[in-house]
Amino acid sequence: MISYLVYVSQAATELNEEALEAILAESRAYNSRNDVTGVLLFVAGRDGNHGSFMQLLEGDQEKIDSLRRRIFADPRHHTKIVLEKGTKPSRDFSDWSMAFKSVAPSDLASHTQFADLAATEFIERCQASGAPGALKFLCDFWNAEPS
Repeated sequence: MISYLVYVSQAATELNEEALEAILAESRAYNSRNDVTGVLLFVAGRDGNHGSFMQLLEGDQEKIDSLRRRIFADPRHHTKIVLEKGTKPSRDFSDWSMAFKSVAPSDLASHTQFADLAATEFIERCQASGAPGALKFLCDFWNAEPS
């Protein structure tokens, strides 16, 4: 069994492509050293937000817990909420130290529960009642054929 964690957060400042690439490079190097895999989804901001992240981390429970503490202390994002955590039979992103997609809010339109991922209302809803199905959403979204 492999441990996993899915969380969401909001970017603290506007992130351009260069800033996102720096985050990815740091994440991939750390994850490779610690046998952590996963996917990072960045949704461009709307309604005054700078953008939102949704990330899946897979690996050893202690390493995932340590990485969660490190990520949640990072000032580049705020309002960090764990949506799902647990164990599963195998990794979904075993070939990726950190897979990545940057999308516009409109790219999520057909995913009803996660369509407002970049909006304040989504974060408020997650704080109140979570977001069941986050792991399945990330896997399905990653594997979907581009439109």
